[in-house]
Amino acid sequence: MNIWFYIGIGLILWVLYDLYYGVTWTHKPIYRKYEPTTYWVVTLIWIAVAVTTTLAGLGMF
Repeated sequence: MNIWFYIGIGLILWVLYDLYYGVTWTHKPIYRKYEPTTYWVVTLIWIAVAVTTTLAGLGMF
């Protein structure tokens, strides 16, 4: 494990927080209630980044 593992865990926690509260961020807040398609696209990208970073930290990439 290296620093990227911990960064990936932090990103996963961030995504879980976004899912719970229904808002995610790019350069502005994106609310699930008002922009559902954009919200889910951005959230899926964050999930992919978080999982990839965590796996890279474990040496799987």
